[in-house]
Amino acid sequence: MATTDTRTTRHTEAEAADRLAFADAALGAAGHEVTDPVLRELLAQQASGEITGDEARERSRRHILGR
Repeated sequence: MATTDTRTTRHTEAEAADRLAFADAALGAAGHEVTDPVLRELLAQQASGEITGDEARERSRRHILGR
């Protein structure tokens, strides 16, 4: 049976800031911006390695859909 590895790699504050800056730049280049403070916090948590991408997506869905 296959299992999913849910561990995350923790990153320094500088690495997390670089990851957020890259994401903001990529979104900006496409004409998008994330302004919701809850979603920004989830991005920061993912960038620092506190939560996985899957966790960030699930929490984002729940926040947006109100579930």
